[in-house]
Amino acid sequence: MAGDAFDRFKPPERGRFGDNERAPDERASGQRVTGASDLVDLKLIFRHDKGRAFAFVHPRRDGEWVWLAKSLIECDPEPLGVNQQITVAMPRWLAKEKGLI
Repeated sequence: MAGDAFDRFKPPERGRFGDNERAPDERASGQRVTGASDLVDLKLIFRHDKGRAFAFVHPRRDGEWVWLAKSLIECDPEPLGVNQQITVAMPRWLAKEKGLI
C-alpha cells in the first residue's frame, strides 16, 4: 500500500460524484438546469414555405426575409397564406442569432 495516513486526509482529486468537473466547453457557472423557459414568442408575417424552412418578414429590417428551420420553431396557427401574421415560438438563442430580439 503506497502512501501514509496523511494521504487519507487530502481532498479527493475528483469531487463527490464528479460535481467539480466541467466539460471544456462549459463557460457558465451556476445551475445547469434552471427550469425557466428559454422560448420566446414573436408575431411574424409569413412569406414562403421552402419544405424544411419558413420565410418571414424580418420585423427590424424593412423588406428583408428571415429563414427559420421548421425543426426549431412552432407556429400557431400553421401558416396558410402569404402575409398571414402568426405567433412563432423559438429558442431565445435563435431569435438573438437572427436579430429578431
